[in-house]
Amino acid sequence: MTDQRRREDLARDVWSMMADMVINHDRKREVAEATGISFAKTRALRRVAHRALSMGELATLLSMDPPNVTTLVDDLESAGLVRRQPHPTDRRVWLVEATAVGRRIARQADDILERPPAGLRGLSAPDLEELRRILALVG
Repeated sequence: MTDQRRREDLARDVWSMMADMVINHDRKREVAEATGISFAKTRALRRVAHRALSMGELATLLSMDPPNVTTLVDDLESAGLVRRQPHPTDRRVWLVEATAVGRRIARQADDILERPPAGLRGLSAPDLEELRRILALVG
């Protein structure tokens, strides 16, 4: 096996491990159970908790088709977690903003998602610094 091929295989393995840790981690289930809404709805709620977004902006940020975002926002609005407001300068556009309850649930989800996994918290400070250095190189 060539050195180039070995590096490519190692990079693929590391990428897969990182994806499992971040994307496929049990945190999605934990967030859904804690908030009482699906992870997809939580993703949308977390976006609009930071600032009001147009439906189009939200669709882009979530990588979703606009009709699907409309359904998702309808559900969040029915639950009292977001509200639609007319755009102040463009009557064709509606903004989606989180309600106080929606912001509280978004913070709850953020708290769960920002908590590092136990394995990462168990690393030494020098190992964490080295990992941060390496990730900064590839990011």
